[in-house]
Amino acid sequence: MSSPAPNSSTVVVTADEAFRVFTGREAIGNIQEVAATDDTVSDVEKAAVLAGLGNTLDKLRRAEKAAGAKVLSTPNDGRAARLQSLIASGEAAKLLLHPLTSGGLEAIFDTDDWSGWATVAWAKLTNPIKHRQPVPGTLIPDPLAERARVALLGDWGTGMYGAPHIADAVRKDGDGFELLLHLGDVYYSGTVDEINGRFLALWPTRQGATSRALNSNHEMFSGGKPYFTRTLDAFGQKSSYFAFQNANWTLIGLDVAYIDHDIDDEQAWWVSEVVRNAGSRKVVLFSHHQLYSNIEKAQGDRLWSHATFGALLRSRRVFAWYWGHEHRCTIFEEPDREFGIYGRCIGHGGMPQARDLTKGLPRSAHSRYAAADWRVCDEMAVGPTVLSRAVVLEGPNPFITGEEEKFTPHGYSVLEFDGPHLREDVRDANGAVIYSRQLC
Repeated sequence: MSSPAPNSSTVVVTADEAFRVFTGREAIGNIQEVAATDDTVSDVEKAAVLAGLGNTLDKLRRAEKAAGAKVLSTPNDGRAARLQSLIASGEAAKLLLHPLTSGGLEAIFDTDDWSGWATVAWAKLTNPIKHRQPVPGTLIPDPLAERARVALLGDWGTGMYGAPHIADAVRKDGDGFELLLHLGDVYYSGTVDEINGRFLALWPTRQGATSRALNSNHEMFSGGKPYFTRTLDAFGQKSSYFAFQNANWTLIGLDVAYIDHDIDDEQAWWVSEVVRNAGSRKVVLFSHHQLYSNIEKAQGDRLWSHATFGALLRSRRVFAWYWGHEHRCTIFEEPDREFGIYGRCIGHGGMPQARDLTKGLPRSAHSRYAAADWRVCDEMAVGPTVLSRAVVLEGPNPFITGEEEKFTPHGYSVLEFDGPHLREDVRDANGAVIYSRQLC
């Protein structure tokens, strides 16, 4: 299969191909020539970018090695993700697209215009200017029906594997939704083509349902402009943080990606005021990055140590918090000891996640988890708190053809608010309920 397909939602850029493209003599020579004529970047910065190219490519290789197969993979690194976006786009180049047995099309790059291509590549290697972050402009939350269903899709913006099946399941759900919420990440770096092809073109829009999208590190890798303009405009969304409220509940979507895994002072004040005005309502937070993790090293230390936001957390006013970023589904069975929060990771919407850290955990014997392979993680201390025992979704992924046994399943979550009650479900990619609990 050949021909450029810059808007394809299934292009996979492998580490080997990135190495081949960016370490060739013509590529390096032309990139150096473009850098030399760029008077917007200091000589020190130029030297750092060029010297760091090898390390950037090594990060791609390590991410692919961790995945253990030729699948969509990318490190938590803006420069590396932007280079993958560039190759996948076919900009200033020709692409041959070879089908991968695991799903998707492997991009094989070629160009007869190395000089023109190097100009684009140099722009990807330098740091983009952040797009302005709009603010809500009001402390008054949008209305939420007293009986409301919310679909949560996390790290879903791949266009591949379980992601389109999840979209179909949400569209076909006969009970309707009040809110469809993406917890962030459109891969590789949230470019306009990726926002259009991997995200908006597949998003399960439903009549009568409001759509919202949280900001994330991958959207910010491109500076955030496609997210702040294209996505927010498509969803009629005024800001990257927002709130909904009814008589019993206040739901708040956070932007903890504009400053990576952190919160700005203005937003922290806004959240605290919305919560103060909420009175006795229970508060549920949603974000891309995690407050804490019992599997990965990255923790939300800048969130819990922020003066204003940390005080809100310690006030124990937050009932539950749903996040993504980590490409797993993890349910902490009880509130953590310091903040009193029911923590949930719903980041298993579309990115392949290797099973190496979870497949050896003991399987839960609780009847609540009988419908799927849920594994037990013991309680542990993290930062200022102790996390309760948790369960993490395990087992093979049927949507990664030929590599099913290497990756954990994809799925999504449904929250049902009914007066003072909240029921949470986790569903597989086809919509079957594999966990359900009445939280209150």
